[in-house]
Amino acid sequence: MALTAVLTLAWGCSSSHDDEKDVPASSGNTTFQAFNKIPEWEVDQRADQQRPQWTPPDPSRYENKMIVMLRLQDELVPFSTDDDLVAVMEGDECHALSTRSGNDDKVFFVINVHGNSTVDANDYRLCYYSGGLKQLFELQTPENTFLNERNLGIDSDFSPTLTDGSTKYPVKTTVTVHPGLIDNLAIDTEYDLVGVFVNGECRGVGYPSQSFTVFSYASGEQAELRYFSWMEQGIYTSNSKLTLTGEPQTIIFEF
Repeated sequence: MALTAVLTLAWGCSSSHDDEKDVPASSGNTTFQAFNKIPEWEVDQRADQQRPQWTPPDPSRYENKMIVMLRLQDELVPFSTDDDLVAVMEGDECHALSTRSGNDDKVFFVINVHGNSTVDANDYRLCYYSGGLKQLFELQTPENTFLNERNLGIDSDFSPTLTDGSTKYPVKTTVTVHPGLIDNLAIDTEYDLVGVFVNGECRGVGYPSQSFTVFSYASGEQAELRYFSWMEQGIYTSNSKLTLTGEPQTIIFEF
């Protein structure tokens, strides 16, 4: 999720304790640490995956073709390199292969997707390899996205959320955190942040009362919730753990 102005999404994960001023104080439900700026909580999507050796399709083998203009997700653009690849796959068979084009602000892939009418569109996967992050992202294509006798992304942007298909973090949990109501805490919905951490590693960042994605290596990981209050100039860390299961969760952050 893009957090404009607040997060640059450089995919590094900064500690929440860089500008500590006071000794942490505990309320029973949380531990409070003074912090005088918006924390730079970011998910690190960098990996060490090798560039895939996909073989381009032979157009003579297929009945149909459609053209897809894919605009790369904004969060991934800073890490785009000449090693980037986009493919449309059915199992191990490549139905489209494309390298990048565009400028520094926007990156596009012009994809010629080849296929036969006997193939169910649901069997296709949209695959993106980031040269800068050295990670593969895979999304199952929605029904009737490909080979439906129309072009895609030509008249209006087609920019799928590829980070939802992270192969580094195969389990994604949608989390919504509502701040508990207490008299002495002012909630600022524009600048307050919620962060989810596993063993000190940032796995997800969002705004209070808005859903966001939390990434994990496996189901069942135990995570720590942190709440940054702009008005209180500090970070509250919950003493209760969050279990990441892949199922949507709504949580009341009790201060």
